[in-house]
Amino acid sequence: MTGELPEFLERVAPTARMFPASWRDAAIRVAFDRQAGGVQCRGCAGLFRRPAELRRLHGDHIVPFSRGGLTTWANLQLLCARCNLRKHAKHQP
Repeated sequence: MTGELPEFLERVAPTARMFPASWRDAAIRVAFDRQAGGVQCRGCAGLFRRPAELRRLHGDHIVPFSRGGLTTWANLQLLCARCNLRKHAKHQP
C-alpha cells in the first residue's frame, strides 16, 4: 500500500512481526477494484471476489520482516496464501 497509514487504523510498532488483521482488511478495501469486482493478488494476479475469498488474502511484508522490512503501511501487500508461502524471505514487490 502506498501513502500514509489511514487515520482510523490502530498504530503498531514497526518492529511488530505481523500486520494486524484490521490492516489487512483496510488494504482489501483500498485495493478493491470495482470494475474488476475484486482484489488481485500481487503475486499471481489472481482475482479474489467473494467475502470468503477475500478473507484468505494475507497481509505480507514487501521487504520481508526477516530481511529488515518493517511493519508499515507502505510495506504491506496482499498475497494469496499460495503466493505468500512460496515467497518466503524473497524480496518480490
